[in-house]
Amino acid sequence: MNILFCSDALTIDGVTSCILNTGAALKRAGHNIAVVGRWAGKGFQKRYRDEGFKVITCPSPSVSNIYFDIRAKLFRPDVIMTDPRRSFPLAARIKKITGAPVITYFLDPVEKTDRPGRDIESLVKYSSVFTAFEPDTLKQLHELNTDIPVIKMTRPLDIFFEPSELPERKNFNILCFGRLSRYKTPGIFHMLDNIKLIQEHIPDFKINIVGGGGWRLYKLKIFAHKLNKSLGRKCVNIIGTQDNPKKYIESANVVFASATSAMEAAYSMRPVIAMCSGYFGQLKSENLEDAVKCYFSERCGKNNFDDLLPDLFRIYDNYNNADFVNDLREVSLKLGNEFSERETVKTFNEIMSGIQWHPKNSA
Repeated sequence: MNILFCSDALTIDGVTSCILNTGAALKRAGHNIAVVGRWAGKGFQKRYRDEGFKVITCPSPSVSNIYFDIRAKLFRPDVIMTDPRRSFPLAARIKKITGAPVITYFLDPVEKTDRPGRDIESLVKYSSVFTAFEPDTLKQLHELNTDIPVIKMTRPLDIFFEPSELPERKNFNILCFGRLSRYKTPGIFHMLDNIKLIQEHIPDFKINIVGGGGWRLYKLKIFAHKLNKSLGRKCVNIIGTQDNPKKYIESANVVFASATSAMEAAYSMRPVIAMCSGYFGQLKSENLEDAVKCYFSERCGKNNFDDLLPDLFRIYDNYNNADFVNDLREVSLKLGNEFSERETVKTFNEIMSGIQWHPKNSA
């Protein structure tokens, strides 16, 4: 089966990451995968090609163009997969050209639908199936009361990550992992503002900050230089954008992250503190369901970060405790069962079986 993913641009973000993981799972299941999207700098292009994807891209001021039309038609997709935002008008355009049905996957709540071409009416008109995995988003989709089937479909975590044993506590490695937007960095700045308290409790710590963020990346580099100079050693490292963060997660003793980044780290069996614009705290087996509901602090959290340092110090103090390690293993197991390659492929096959009889695709 030929599966065409639409992307606004191939820069590294949640959408392109989802395409990489989901597309790789479907590729390994025997399907042909192509990704179409305008070129906007370094992204997942190489990783897509390494996984055997056909990459259709070019510089373009708009999300759609004639070149994409021609290449998409030559690919002859059996199905088009897209998110409901910037790439959706491209998917609708290719649907008109090829007649292929559209699976629209919602990685965020149903919002920002006031723009032409990605409004609710357009989403309903051109989509054959809506998918999501967050409970609240699935509820929103059902409440639209359309005839579009709403299916729970998870993205696989076990394509590029696997559980591994914790590294030694010595030279305690604190990883901050994720895009460095204003929305996602309050906790990082709270940590850096209190770095002397961290030094007192964890004398051999270091902080690696992985993620891109334009001018905010340079602001952090300047701040890190001042902190390193004040402490007399290089303990804060601003690494920037990485298209494959696996080695940073594997070497981390604790990971601060939200959304998919938090899921990947927790599945890798690393202690995770979920934070974004708000603070959720340490992921445990007992609060994992709540963490999924708020997308690992992406959707909500406490308005302050007062618990951040106590949670960090508690992880450091209990690092080699058997119960602590067993709970990490339990969290990883639960995530692995639900967000697996097996489940992704199974759900996709069920969706494609249903698409064959859906009235929208019977003509």
